[in-house]
Amino acid sequence: MAVAVLGVGACTGGGEEEEPRSCPQVAVFARSSTGTCQSYPTPCDVPEGFVACCGGLFGGCTSDVSGTSCVDDPSDTCTPGAGADCPGICQ
Repeated sequence: MAVAVLGVGACTGGGEEEEPRSCPQVAVFARSSTGTCQSYPTPCDVPEGFVACCGGLFGGCTSDVSGTSCVDDPSDTCTPGAGADCPGICQ
């Protein structure tokens, strides 16, 4: 699955005192601590406290912070490499 950057927008965290941050128009997958991976149109649209999903159909990690990688999700029962497509989390 290839995802292309379509443009760059700006988003804020809700407070008017905060500086807008650059937010690439790229699909991001994330989930709550009890939910399943969902698609969001930009990193700015991911609710606070959600964890980025990655791997398999979800693609790699998209983050404003460099150095994150896709690792096994310890909260699920899926075992990577055991035949099923196991989503991971970005850390």
